[in-house]
Amino acid sequence: MSASTLRTVIDVLECYRGREKTMRTLQYGLLFITSVPGPDMHHTQIGKLMNRLRSLSTQLGLARVVLRLFDDIPMLGYTFSYGLGKDEPDKIMRCLGVINNLIDQAYFPVEHIAWARDVNVLEGKSSQVRNASLILWLLSLYISILRSLRYIRILQKEKHKLSEEKSRLRLYSLQKLEVLTLFQQSADMMNAINWLPWRPWSRPFPPWTVGLFGLISSCIGFYKLLKVRDIEMLTAKEV
Repeated sequence: MSASTLRTVIDVLECYRGREKTMRTLQYGLLFITSVPGPDMHHTQIGKLMNRLRSLSTQLGLARVVLRLFDDIPMLGYTFSYGLGKDEPDKIMRCLGVINNLIDQAYFPVEHIAWARDVNVLEGKSSQVRNASLILWLLSLYISILRSLRYIRILQKEKHKLSEEKSRLRLYSLQKLEVLTLFQQSADMMNAINWLPWRPWSRPFPPWTVGLFGLISSCIGFYKLLKVRDIEMLTAKEV
């Protein structure tokens, strides 16, 4: 491993977002590889290993829920800094951004209540509260998809207006990242709908399908994290 690669790994694992995305990728990756249909290996060493890896996937998911207990205040800070979205390119993006922030702000305390009931910190059943958190997550994903579609359209219009090749390439990179965001949110939306009790399909997805959608979303999120980091480093060098 080169020094630059090691530095990247350290930087990713030192920050909250990098650590969370690493745990998410491992969680869904392990769920996928341990749930893909195959020969019955329950009584073999490989089968025992798969069960252990599946348990590790579950623990990583639980750890991520605990980490999200501390997301309320950072989310509130982001909501206040975003305000009415004065830096957005148009009114539609501003409205969608404000709505998205309000939904995300409501999501965290609802999920915390469901978690507290699961671990018997609070009395009561968690099923209805958990369904409410899923609905909020689903709404957030839907708004995010609308924002991505709108932003892609805006970038496409701006790209045609520019004559300088460097500026056009920058807009193309932003557009490519937004298309990836669209696929990321769509993959998460499939799992969110699947976990609802009134999903439009009769049977829930098998675990390997949930793992696949989660892994697709996580890998895209990881790629975007590294891409944004590279852009920030290049910008810092130019300044």
